[in-house]
Order: sequence, then C-alpha cells, then structure tokens
Amino acid sequence: MNWKKTILSLSCLGLILFFISDCSKLQKDLPIQPPASAVQAHQSDWLDSQATNFHGNYIRQHQWDLTSCQQCHGDDYAGGISESSCNTCHTKTPEGCTTCHGGVDNTTGAPPKDLQGNKATTFKGVGAHTIHLAGGALSNGFGCKECHKKVENFNDANHIGSELLPAEIEWGELAKDDDAAPAWDGVQTCQNVYCHGEFKFGNKDNNPSWIKVDGTQASCGSCHGLPPAAPHPAVAQCYFCHASVVNASLEIIDKDKHINGKKD
Repeated sequence: MNWKKTILSLSCLGLILFFISDCSKLQKDLPIQPPASAVQAHQSDWLDSQATNFHGNYIRQHQWDLTSCQQCHGDDYAGGISESSCNTCHTKTPEGCTTCHGGVDNTTGAPPKDLQGNKATTFKGVGAHTIHLAGGALSNGFGCKECHKKVENFNDANHIGSELLPAEIEWGELAKDDDAAPAWDGVQTCQNVYCHGEFKFGNKDNNPSWIKVDGTQASCGSCHGLPPAAPHPAVAQCYFCHASVVNASLEIIDKDKHINGKKD
C-alpha cells in the first residue's frame, strides 16, 4: 500500500511540476506590449492638421507637455514601445523649433504660424519674425536671443508654459550696441534699437512697426540717411568708403559686414 502511495505521490508531483514549467514558459513568451498595428491609440484624424482632434491642438491645449508622447514613442520619439516614430514627419524631433514655431521652408523657427495657428503678420505672435530670423537683402538673419531669453533645450524653465506668454523681451548685445537703449512698447513698436538706427550717424527716430511688414521699415535710408547727417561726410556714394559692404547701386554685397555692430 505504501509503495502504491509513493508512486501516486510522485506522479502527482511530476504533473504539478510540468504545469508549473509550462506556465512559466508561456508567461516568459508573452509580449510586453501588443504590436502597434493591433493598437488604435489615437483618433483617426490625429494626423489631420485641419481636424479638431489634430495632435498639435491637443499638445497646445496641454501646455506643450510631450511626456505622454514619450511614454509610447520613446524619449527620442523614434518609436519606443509603439514602434511608430514621430520623427518621420518631425525631422528634428517634435522638440525642434520649427515644430511649434514654423518658419520659412520649415527651417528658421520663425512664425508663421504663431502658437495659436495665426499666419497674418498683423498678429503680434507672427509680425516680422520671419524677416528677422531668415534675413533679407540688407542683412543676415538674427538669432532668437537678440530679442528673447536664450533657450538651450525644449524643457528649459524659461521656455514652455502659458505663464510665459506672451514671450518676454530680453535684448541681446547687438540690439544694445553703440550705447543703444532698446525698448518694446508691448504692442507693436521697437524703439531705440541699434539695428534700426540707434547708433552714431543713425536715424534715432526710426521706430519700425512690428506688425506692418512691407519692407519699408528697413529700406536703405531708413536707419541712416543717404548720406547720414553731419558730422558724417556729405558723400552719397557709400561705396567710396564702404566698397567691401555696398556697391554703386546701393546693394549690400557682404551682409556679414552690415548691421553687425562694427564700422567697416
């Protein structure tokens, strides 16, 4: 009898060990996350920029907090557990300047659009951003830090958050050059800025409108006279003395040497 009980006990123990082993194998083989193709994480119009549920609208409404995106798409947004990369559309990752701020050919990070989706220059968030960052016939573009606090990373304390809107003006070294005392009236006008005439021989009364962007504010002769007022020599042919900067047709031929804080 004892012999039979021993065999029965061993059989039961073997069966239990088999199930435990098999269950362990099944648990080990379970996927950590279902395949991305099997999960519908967002609404069907999540990628439609014209739709109410467009993900850009959602992110803006949540103060540009991208941590929820990173939970599925990874810290670098390259796929993560979702195996779906955000960087396919956002070539510099969703944290790139152009993602929120737009820019000419999506390169400068200058509106249009502004953070509310406006494109007209009559909106303060759009204004003359593009020409300042991209540059034009008279000068190269200028960095954001010439007018705003310097931002190193997307999550900098002085960068993200509705309490930081509208963006605070903090003048850079170029704007203050030649003892200029630049100011912003809070509405649409820059005043006493080196870049627009607050320098020796310059037109100190040239206070351009930020939202009237028609090219006249920075046309040749608006920041300084042609020629500048005395005691500058009364010579209208700028290229006589500044041939490395301008030609006989008053065209800037080296923008590195114009509106750069130096006298050539």
